[in-house]
Amino acid sequence: MKCPHCEHKIGMFSKVLNSFGKTKVCPNCKKQIKVSPNLKLIAFLIVPVFIAHIFVLKPLVVALGFSGKGVIGIWAVLLVVLTVQLKSAEPE
Repeated sequence: MKCPHCEHKIGMFSKVLNSFGKTKVCPNCKKQIKVSPNLKLIAFLIVPVFIAHIFVLKPLVVALGFSGKGVIGIWAVLLVVLTVQLKSAEPE
């Protein structure tokens, strides 16, 4: 992910993004940023992910002998985590 102010690359598992608090501070430009999911991308991807769950992943998990009940939760968490973006939290 990149800082919306200075385009500095910040890793998803970096100390900056995993600190407590609603707003974070870019280590490069020292401006405030916040982490938020990209709701448009989630809305766009929810149907293909659900179809892939029904026809691909759940039958595979059941064929391996596991219960397929928790798999949709894993998909949902992955969908949100992989669509996270950084936005400016600076007052205008």
